[in-house]
Amino acid sequence: MKKILTTLIIAIAFASCTPPEVGYISDDIHALEDTIFVPRGVFKLAAAPAAEGSTYPLEWEITSITDAQGNATDDLFAEHEITTWTSAYNPETDTTLELAQAKIEQTMQPSILISSVSGEIAFTQATKFVENDIFKLNVKVKNVKGERELNDFVVVKLLPFEAVEFPTEMRARLNLTKNSGGNDILYTSSITNGFDDEVPSVLDGTHPYITVLKTSNEPAVGINVKMVIADSYGAPLNPEKVVFYPTGSTYLQNYHDNSTETTSDATSTTFSLPAPPFPQYGRSYSGTSSYLMYYLTTGDAFTVDTAAWEAENGAKDWSPYTDLVTGNINNSAYIRWGIKINDSGTWEIKMKIPYSKLKE
Repeated sequence: MKKILTTLIIAIAFASCTPPEVGYISDDIHALEDTIFVPRGVFKLAAAPAAEGSTYPLEWEITSITDAQGNATDDLFAEHEITTWTSAYNPETDTTLELAQAKIEQTMQPSILISSVSGEIAFTQATKFVENDIFKLNVKVKNVKGERELNDFVVVKLLPFEAVEFPTEMRARLNLTKNSGGNDILYTSSITNGFDDEVPSVLDGTHPYITVLKTSNEPAVGINVKMVIADSYGAPLNPEKVVFYPTGSTYLQNYHDNSTETTSDATSTTFSLPAPPFPQYGRSYSGTSSYLMYYLTTGDAFTVDTAAWEAENGAKDWSPYTDLVTGNINNSAYIRWGIKINDSGTWEIKMKIPYSKLKE
C-alpha cells in the first residue's frame, strides 16, 4: 500500500510540472468588411480585423494578392512616387508656407500597406497608378500558439479618383432676424453627402447656389482655393462682410485655419496649402465632420429679394423682421461648407445666398 501511495505521489508531482498550454489562435479570425472600397489617389485606412479572442500580440502579413481572375499580381506592391504629409497641418505652429512645406515629402510608396501589429490595411495615393480594379488579399497571422493562413481574406475594389468628396452636409442659408430677437430660416439649399443627386451640378457649375470648380492645374503640387460668397444673382460680396461663426470665446472651424497664406481682394478670399487634401485642419470636430467650415455675413451685406421669394412661394408677412426705423428687412447668411478637395491646382468654391441681393 505504501508503495502504491508513493507511486501516486510521484505521478502527481510529475503531472504538476507539465506546463499549461499557452495561447490561443482562433479559426474564425476575419476581416470586418467583405470588400474594401478604395477611391484611387487618396489615403484610405481599413478597419482592423476581428481577432476573435486570439492571444496577443499578433503578427500580420500579406502573403500574396490575386486579381479578379485569380492570377497572382504585384500591382499593389509596385512603388510609385507620391506626395505625402508626414504629419498633420497645424495652424498654431505651421504659420508660414515654409513650415508647412517641411511636413510634405516626395517618397516611393506601394499602393498597399499592412500594420504587422494591428492588421489594419492602408492604401496610399499610389493607387492612382494601378490599372486593375479588383484584388483579393491573402494574409497570414501568427502568435505564440501558431499561425493561420487566411486566403481570400478580403476583396479590394479600386474606385475612380474623386477630386472632390462630399463627406458631410453643407448649406447655403438666408436667415431673417426677428425684431424680438433670434432668427428664422427663410431658405436653405443643402448638399447632404456624396450620394446627393445634385452633386454633379455642384461640380459642373450648374447648381443654383453651390459650385466647386477647378480653374487651373497650377500649382502642380500645392493647392489654392478661392472662396466667393455672392448674392442669389451671382454678384460677389466683399470678404470684409464675411465673418467667423462665434462660439463662446472663440469661433467654429473655418478655411482661414487651413491656409498657410490667405489673400483677399474685393470679391474673394484665397487659401493655400503646399499639398492637398484641403482642408487639413478641424478646429472643433473630427471624422467626417472635420470638413465642416462655417461663416456668417454681417447684417449690412444683403437685402432680401422679397419679390423673388413671393413669386415662388406666395405672400409673406415681413413685418416681424423689418427695422422700424430704416424699413430694411434684417437678415444674415449662414454659410456651411462640407467638402474635401483631393486634387492639386487652383479651385473656386462659390456659394450664392438664396433670395438675397447685395446691399447698395
